[in-house]
Amino acid sequence: MAEQNIQENKIINWQALSYLDWLKIAAILAAAVFLLYRCFLPFRAEYAFREAHGFEAQLRPQLSPAQRERFTQGAIEKYQKARRLAPWETYYLTSLGRIYENKAQEAAHYEEKMSFIRKAEEIYDWCLHISPTNPWYVMRKGEIYRRYAELETDMTVRQQLIRQYEEKVLAAAELDQNNAIFQVIAGNLYLSKGDFAVAKEYFAHSLVIDDRTSEAYLRLADIAVRENRPQEQREIAETWLEKIPTDVNANLYLGQLYDNTGRGAEALQLYKDAAQIDKNSEMAFRLLGNAFHRAGEWRNMEIAYNRLTMIKPDSAEYYLYKAQAQIRQNKLREAIATLENALTINPNDANIRNNLNALKAQVQ
Repeated sequence: MAEQNIQENKIINWQALSYLDWLKIAAILAAAVFLLYRCFLPFRAEYAFREAHGFEAQLRPQLSPAQRERFTQGAIEKYQKARRLAPWETYYLTSLGRIYENKAQEAAHYEEKMSFIRKAEEIYDWCLHISPTNPWYVMRKGEIYRRYAELETDMTVRQQLIRQYEEKVLAAAELDQNNAIFQVIAGNLYLSKGDFAVAKEYFAHSLVIDDRTSEAYLRLADIAVRENRPQEQREIAETWLEKIPTDVNANLYLGQLYDNTGRGAEALQLYKDAAQIDKNSEMAFRLLGNAFHRAGEWRNMEIAYNRLTMIKPDSAEYYLYKAQAQIRQNKLREAIATLENALTINPNDANIRNNLNALKAQVQ
């Protein structure tokens, strides 16, 4: 009986709800749904961001222009979605800005370039609105000024844009004095102006922050060359290699210094090391092939230039050097096949054709 009374009271109370009570319930439910929706926005934004990153990961040099455009546009759409879902997440924003910058660089026409630069600028302006003292966003804004300057035909306006770029570079370096990247960029600015003393201060400071900053060593060595201090140049290059022995550029730079000072055997070893570190380095294998040529190591020269034909298969020059090494080893039929490959690349090259015909006549 008691249970029946309770049930009846419930029914009576429910039926007794006023119109205002129903409005309150509806408002509470709407608020709950809204809060639930807002809670899921970060997850949706992150998912869209990952999708965009997936599109970018598929961009490969061997893709056709149409394929590259399809993947790039897919990434842009997903980054834009992430931006709509999380407009205060600057990491998503800068990824979109970077794509716009790349598109501006690739664009063929002035109007298209300007369109993408403006889109990137709008992104970075919003990032600076969110975090006005973030040095990364300050630097990106500076890059926008530099891109505008590259397209500007009015010299007065161009100079103004360059000054704005320089101000942003120096501001970023000042905002984060413990970031080697910003210090190197500021050093490059003074280096371009011929102010070696200030440039060296920035480069030296970047090495205090991180003694594995390759570009700082390269720039300091460059300044030593300009100031006619070859011994200091060599010492900087040797320190560079000592600090970063797996840096291909450090091996190649010091190798060329040794080559120019009669230390060919040491240079050859450095070229070998560089080629071993990066088997796709065109410069490493080119310097290595040249060194083998000077040393008369024809078999090794053939191997080096064979690798170059794989790294850059559209270069007839590398096939010619490979054929030369094969001829020195009396591998004439192999050399004929190599020259035929070169002729396929440059069918109108009379020099290749004449060498090929002469070699065929020799074999017959």
